[in-house]
Amino acid sequence: MFALKGIIPALFVTAVSSIPAAAQGPMEIVVNIPAGRLDVFQGGERIRSYPVSVGTANHATPTAEASIRRMVWNPSWTPPPDAAWARNEKPKGPGWGNPMGRVKMHLFADYYVHGTPASNERHLGRPASHGCIRMRNQDVMELAQLVLQADGTPVSQATVQSLVRNPHATRELALAGRVRVRVEYRLAEVAADSVTLHPDVYGRAAGRYDARVRQEMNAAGADPATVLAQVQLSRAPATPLRLARGGVQLPEVREPVVTVSADTQAVRTLALER
Repeated sequence: MFALKGIIPALFVTAVSSIPAAAQGPMEIVVNIPAGRLDVFQGGERIRSYPVSVGTANHATPTAEASIRRMVWNPSWTPPPDAAWARNEKPKGPGWGNPMGRVKMHLFADYYVHGTPASNERHLGRPASHGCIRMRNQDVMELAQLVLQADGTPVSQATVQSLVRNPHATRELALAGRVRVRVEYRLAEVAADSVTLHPDVYGRAAGRYDARVRQEMNAAGADPATVLAQVQLSRAPATPLRLARGGVQLPEVREPVVTVSADTQAVRTLALER
């Protein structure tokens, strides 16, 4: 982690300055809980995707919509007094090891999008938090700068870069709320060439997973009969399943395309035509 500190300022100046100003179009952040992913859309176009950890089943992240109106760079952390899981935890000052990471962005109630120490990064992409949405520190700092730019917050680039460079400098910023956040629970994600079916991490489609994904696919304009003919699906998969849409040949494999046996739930890789 220490090796990254010297290169982070330059990295973030380049990454964020490559995105045009907010005048291009409104920004929306979409978190899909079963996918363990946060997408950033500007003017209707997806410009960033990040792996995230959402809450575990015992600390489920709510589905809701919000505007980002408060952002804290390099926050400190105080254990919530009424939380059993935090009973033996101690307050922590700002820095790389803070449980809230380098930036936290308030959504609603006590829920935030925030960074996380490097030791937690192995959990990204699956439920692991106590309800908040966790990101890599590098990712949350990049996202925060995109949000500030799209919101039009009157803070200078020099100030932001100073906060990036100094992990112990705490600064709270008030935003206008121009960036919307939508947290959703979507089991079927439809792309131009494929449909990805996600695990039912909170068990919300127990006993009706097939019906739920068919409903979501219909709503997204994908033919369930054509896609689901490739798979025998009796319950939610344990890992994401990426299936080709009818008449579309998937590109070279970047992630496995799999099916689940209705009897054994054994996972196998489908051979794709090249």
